[in-house]
Amino acid sequence: MKALATNPHPSLDQVPKGSSKGGAPKGNGNSIRSGLTAALATGNLPRGCGWVRALVKGLKRALEAAVVTNKGQLSIYDAALIQTACRWEQHALLAQRWLRLEGVAMNADQRLAYSRDVARSSAERDKCLKALGLEKPLNVLDALYSDPPSEGEPQATEPN
Repeated sequence: MKALATNPHPSLDQVPKGSSKGGAPKGNGNSIRSGLTAALATGNLPRGCGWVRALVKGLKRALEAAVVTNKGQLSIYDAALIQTACRWEQHALLAQRWLRLEGVAMNADQRLAYSRDVARSSAERDKCLKALGLEKPLNVLDALYSDPPSEGEPQATEPN
């Protein structure tokens, strides 16, 4: 066999400056998701609860995207807060499911305890969202259709 005279795959140091080295386009979401699935695992769920995992995964991705949009990056602390928020949401969904499935067999105190757990889980999730800086949702329609303040006029602020 005849050896090739030139190397068809130049090493990275031979690639001219300014040319692409391949890979994903800058600014895409791969960097957000890379490796975080294992790091932010919420554990195995009981049989019949696959839909809970899907909802929690969607929440995780939405929170990651929102944090990156607001802050420009996702820190380890932000990732931990997202994991905590997702675990609380998962807890609320599971408690709500079991209340729905077993509520007839429960006495009033047990039903109230499950209901209380759903509410507490939502409150704890919301604390995580606040810590992430996501406590004030942007109403897109209001932002699109509101008149911008005229020059020198102070902007209206929302009451706390």
